[in-house]
Amino acid sequence: MGDVDRAALAAESRGRLEFPKVLDLIAAYAQSRPGKEAVAAIVPLADPSDIAALLALTGEICTLAAEGFSFRLDGLQDLAPFLAGDESAAARPLSPDELAAVARTMERSHALGATLRGRADLPHVARAAQEYADIPELREALAASIDPQGGILATASRELAELRARAEQKERWLRQWMERHRDAPSLRGVLQGSVVSIRNGRFVFAVREDQRHRVQGVVHDRSASGSTLFVEPQQIILHGNELEDLRARARREEARILVELTIRVRAVRAPLLEMQARLAKLDAGAAKARFAIAFGCNLPEVGGGRALELAAARHPLLLWRERDAAGGIHDLDLERARERVVPLDVALGKPFFQIVITGPNTGGKTVVLKTIGLLALMAASAIPIPAAAGSTIPCFREVLADIGDEQSLEQNLSTFSSHMSVIARILRVAGSQSLVLLDELGAGTDPFEGASLAEAILDSLYARGVTTCVTTHLGRLKEFAFRRRKCANAAMEFDAEKLAPTFRLLVGVPGRSNALIIARRLGVLESVVAAAEKLLAASERIDPEVLAGMERARGLLDRQRAELEAQKRDTAGLRREAEAELEHLHAMRKAIEHEAERAEEERVLHVIGLVEEALARLGDPPREQRPAFDALRRLLEEARQSTSLGARRAARAQALRKGDPVFVPRYKQICEVQKLSVAKRMLTVTMNGMAVEVPFAEISWVLPPPGYQLEWYQQGV
Repeated sequence: MGDVDRAALAAESRGRLEFPKVLDLIAAYAQSRPGKEAVAAIVPLADPSDIAALLALTGEICTLAAEGFSFRLDGLQDLAPFLAGDESAAARPLSPDELAAVARTMERSHALGATLRGRADLPHVARAAQEYADIPELREALAASIDPQGGILATASRELAELRARAEQKERWLRQWMERHRDAPSLRGVLQGSVVSIRNGRFVFAVREDQRHRVQGVVHDRSASGSTLFVEPQQIILHGNELEDLRARARREEARILVELTIRVRAVRAPLLEMQARLAKLDAGAAKARFAIAFGCNLPEVGGGRALELAAARHPLLLWRERDAAGGIHDLDLERARERVVPLDVALGKPFFQIVITGPNTGGKTVVLKTIGLLALMAASAIPIPAAAGSTIPCFREVLADIGDEQSLEQNLSTFSSHMSVIARILRVAGSQSLVLLDELGAGTDPFEGASLAEAILDSLYARGVTTCVTTHLGRLKEFAFRRRKCANAAMEFDAEKLAPTFRLLVGVPGRSNALIIARRLGVLESVVAAAEKLLAASERIDPEVLAGMERARGLLDRQRAELEAQKRDTAGLRREAEAELEHLHAMRKAIEHEAERAEEERVLHVIGLVEEALARLGDPPREQRPAFDALRRLLEEARQSTSLGARRAARAQALRKGDPVFVPRYKQICEVQKLSVAKRMLTVTMNGMAVEVPFAEISWVLPPPGYQLEWYQQGV
């Protein structure tokens, strides 16, 4: 066998673990086609710092989603087909619909960037929003030229507005003429009805065919039966020609506008495609957040260690299958699904990194493997996992799995050969940073040969320190786990009273021979069952009393674990209370700082007011004293602007651009900036649809100011 394609093997393993199906499920929560494609393209990361940064960003997007933040990315379209095409595509003008798609992308990038950059409480989101580009001149030109539905606006050019106005005026004149003359005595019995019709853009009467000679004009159409002719009266033909000429000139002007806008758009196509890619990633992140809320997921802790600890973990596709069969992505009854899907608690990495799971068929062994592998892939992809908060997953270089019946008809391989082909490739690449999952290891061949081969495979992985989880029916592998200090047995619990599996994983105990338990309960002769137990004990060389003792020890461990979990919950509750108190104190400190700065400003302004009142009472000073008075007034104005809040407001105002949001405390509203005058220290803002001038001194330097309780601004977002 030649070199193994590590990436291809990892991709095959993701398929066996149903990771693409989970991505399909998450993609259903995306609002746009580019967002869905971004979800489908997700590949697990292998660098701990990259995963940590992406998890932090995902967590903050989850916070936005929980707040009900409206991303409004549902109209986002893929720009690549008409912006990144070949030379022939680049030579044609963009259609109004295509330009509208570009305009929507630019508007969303601008609006989201302006809003999210101000979220100091979400630093990763704010940092990502810094990358949301804006090209204001082009954005404003498109907004003035193309409506959201893909129509060309009259405001696109003065020429177009004038031509359309003249065409509308001429059209009104023609319609009024037709309406005035349709009831003329000379046309009684001539027309098929009183409705004014239009054919080929011309105003026409519907004339009975046998009365054609009574209406002078041009026939533009006839009915299917031929009994009705659509005639443009001779009196309005010149006016119709004028209307047609105006419309043609308007079409030529529209074509010119499209060419001009196309040239401007294509000149910045690289930034536009990057803009779309960033918005698609944001939509993918929002889809993860909506999925997390719907499935009750939490962000795992991902680190460089070896500890894998899952608490109350569930396979997301099992949760999904518990929904109403006719339901969609918003119809999952989470509580009902959680009750029906048994949670998994498992720990690997300390003190053992290998686990051998035994138990009955349909007992849930394969689900355990798939859940561990799938949640590891989700964590590496910064996707919240359906498990309890505090669950920990190492940063694996790759997850390699051999799960399911993969008999290969194309290669004429049996089930056993097919499995061995996969395992052979896994053994060639697996290392201490890999997670290996092997289902029914050693099955499909002679039990003795299969057991020997399975043990050798496990031993090879053990020697390399590979985190490994296998399922098996082979008793010899239980002994292997006994003999290895960092390998543990585990069993799928079986209810001997109900003769049914409970789907609970019991770590530290090998699976027992449930076949004999079932045989005894079903009335097989006791002598036969006893003889079978002796033969089994002799073949496995594991004392049943040892197994019974281990089960008693397991019961003790379960009780101790329950006590530790209770203590852990109490500790977590105390930690959450402390964090909430710290956050409250931080908010209070911010509010106090803001109040202190406001009090300082009020004192300064009060003193300035008193001085100005004194100056006003003095009246006009003598000519020789006017320079001193003017200098004093300038100093008072400088003092007014030099308070801490005044300096912040001035810096904030001068950084604003058209379209940015700004909070005006006097009106208790967040307004949109329309114009900035540094010389006058004045902003023109839109408030309730009206343009209002606001001095720099009356704006807030943050959105919203500390201590001011206001819902986050989402107008236009």
